[in-house]
Amino acid sequence: METIGSGAMGVVWRARDERLERVIAIKQLIIRPGLTPAKTEEARRRAMREARIAARLHHRNAVALLDVAEHDGDPCLVMEFVNARSLSAVIAERGTLPPEQVAAIGSQVAAALAAAHAAGIVHRDVKPGNILLDDQGTVKITDFGISKATGDHTITTDTGVLAGTPAYLAPELARGQQPTTASDVFSLGSTLYHALEGTPPFGLNPNPLALLHAVANGDVKPPRNGGQLTSALMTLLRTDPAERPTMDEAATTLAAPTAPMAVPSPTLLERTVPARRPAPPVQQRPASPVRQPTPPAPAPTPAAPPPPRRGVLIGAAAAVAVLAASVVLVLTTQGDKTTANPNTETRTVTVSNPPTETSTTPPSTPNAGAARVTNFSAAGEAVIAFYLSSTPAAQRWALLTPNAQAYFGSKAEFDTYWAQYDYVASEDANQVTVNDDGSANVPVTVILTKDDQESSDRFTVRVVNVAGKHMIDSDPRV
Repeated sequence: METIGSGAMGVVWRARDERLERVIAIKQLIIRPGLTPAKTEEARRRAMREARIAARLHHRNAVALLDVAEHDGDPCLVMEFVNARSLSAVIAERGTLPPEQVAAIGSQVAAALAAAHAAGIVHRDVKPGNILLDDQGTVKITDFGISKATGDHTITTDTGVLAGTPAYLAPELARGQQPTTASDVFSLGSTLYHALEGTPPFGLNPNPLALLHAVANGDVKPPRNGGQLTSALMTLLRTDPAERPTMDEAATTLAAPTAPMAVPSPTLLERTVPARRPAPPVQQRPASPVRQPTPPAPAPTPAAPPPPRRGVLIGAAAAVAVLAASVVLVLTTQGDKTTANPNTETRTVTVSNPPTETSTTPPSTPNAGAARVTNFSAAGEAVIAFYLSSTPAAQRWALLTPNAQAYFGSKAEFDTYWAQYDYVASEDANQVTVNDDGSANVPVTVILTKDDQESSDRFTVRVVNVAGKHMIDSDPRV
């Protein structure tokens, strides 16, 4: 094996898989020193779990994690070897890049991140050093779900480490909130801004605390070199996470940066969604204390093609696992929850948004004026976001209508209910059907861990479209 990178927290080798005759990358992660034996073991278990989750993401624009194992007790990662250069190296050599090239890079990265978000994975460290470009124009992003505190000028706190690189962080993270899919959107915008301007939106102050203060203010000046990309880019960099587009919408717009930042309808879009699988019987929920639910009127859905066959996993030298050489991993002792889905595969399918229209039948609930749900992807994303431990409690509460909030009685009881779980994740929020009143039924599988015991439950939640925002309108308790 040949060493291709090393640091205080790990070493990366270029190796050859003799059985399958291919080149791979191997990285052994080193646990942060100074931990007690119990905390060291806890950090190792968390790293192994998150690495296995990341290995379930398959996308042409994401560097594939092939396996995870242990070596001398420390987690090791086996990853596909990509003969490419990082975007940070390209920027350092060439300076700024033209808007057309930046948009092409961004659309490919956004497609991979959209697939990750659909699988319940938040990247948390999108930056030029984690984006790889090859000579054929293919772009890949690396380190899904395991880059908790990597990169330049990582800030430590009393309870662990701040995930991400300050120059590319979203403002809400600098203010102490938890990473979400919206924070990945902002980090992608910061990365593309750097490619256009030669510096990220908040500069490259060598003092990380001063830089973090600038990020928290969230004041981004429009790029001077953005051209037709400027409008789309600035939507990614909105200070309020709720005002940013989804990553799926970002991928569509970056592919045609002069178009408005919205998912077109009814044109066909290439999307990555969770793979379908046979579902256990749907649980029947008790009648709402506020209203009786409208019986669903199932709409036919296209038959799903068979999922792609999983590749045979290789037994790599040194019993190991992977990351790209440009990144290191810090394993923390804080009790952060896994945000990825341990049972999700992804595949690419072609779907069509139904034509936009308002409901002609008044809703049977107090949500008067709600529009018909026509964006099935947005409805599924709202459900996925709700069942994620990384989604802030206030944001999760805001995803519920008053009908759904009534099941808990108060925000305090809501917080108490979800605090009983070590982590929450979800998958397969697809096969959506529309009711006569315009609301949608979204089947979803929720994975829960409580007292180190994992369980899963598949049931259906009702989603309504209120002023363009998709909200859960039924009992969300599992």
